[in-house]
Amino acid sequence: MKRSKRFVSELLSNLRDNIQRTGDPLGIKSVYWTRWAKGLNLPREGETVLLTARMYQMLPYIMQVTKLISSAKPLLSRGGFGAMVNMGNRLMGDKIIRLRALGAQSLRSKSKSALRGIVSALAAVDQRPAYLYEDEPYSGVLLYDLGLDEYIESHISKVYGVLKSHNVRKVIGVDPHTTFMLKEVYPRYIDNYDIEVKHYLEILSEGGEALKKSCKKGPEKEFVIHDSCYMTRSLGIIDQLRMVTESLGITLLEPENTKSDTACCGGPIEYAFRDLTEKVSRTRIQELSSICKNVVVVCPICLINLSKYEQEMGINVCDMGELLLGALQVSPGNGLDRPI
Repeated sequence: MKRSKRFVSELLSNLRDNIQRTGDPLGIKSVYWTRWAKGLNLPREGETVLLTARMYQMLPYIMQVTKLISSAKPLLSRGGFGAMVNMGNRLMGDKIIRLRALGAQSLRSKSKSALRGIVSALAAVDQRPAYLYEDEPYSGVLLYDLGLDEYIESHISKVYGVLKSHNVRKVIGVDPHTTFMLKEVYPRYIDNYDIEVKHYLEILSEGGEALKKSCKKGPEKEFVIHDSCYMTRSLGIIDQLRMVTESLGITLLEPENTKSDTACCGGPIEYAFRDLTEKVSRTRIQELSSICKNVVVVCPICLINLSKYEQEMGINVCDMGELLLGALQVSPGNGLDRPI
């Protein structure tokens, strides 16, 4: 028990230090989160911004971090882990993470396609937000999820300062975790908080007819839906997803645990409790795959935890953004017609 507590304590300390030092939970100093937007010519400034908060872009790196953590656990018995995490940039953000992540092509492609699909769908309903590129901050959601409350306020203040320096008045979130942080948590720490926050599905659901007109012709396809805990229980975004998939001509199948009663995918405890995450995610994917081999998610954490079973179970796990990219007519010249 003492070894486990020490292990978790070192991981939490590592995450905290990375965020404080570089603004990034992985501790990566190089700008890795803007590559998905290459060729899209998104404006750098505007009152409305698309905020990815690096969540989708981090997925290949997170996968490698959890693998390294799992392999490092035996070192605890020999007292080697403490020395390991203190080397160089520490475990997360080490060069080996970046090198190993280069091989995660499938996950990298999914992440990139999801973000580009969201941009194309917003354009279809006449929404063209700006993107902050290298200035885009991380929301700090891991500090919140892991109970590191004493470090949240300073990070939130920094992020809010960045947004205000760019004259941002409205944020469109691409994932439920970031949307929840900026909509529900930030106002607790910032007096007179004045940034409007919406998830992209809220906006798309309001422009259903325009979205429908932009869809390619094709046969309907069935997907079983895995609702995000944050999306449904924390943000109350439930019907919007179903309205958007209907506009795309997609039939959604509901599992037993759905909507506000959705079951967990296993995140965000994968850093410290990979074995438990494995049990939780496997139980959920078995429930979903028993209904349909095509699974749709609306969260990058759900995507990484459930897509790892694709090959083993012969299933297809897609993010909603991927479905948007595949379903929409892409106008030549806007960058979205180029290979992903």
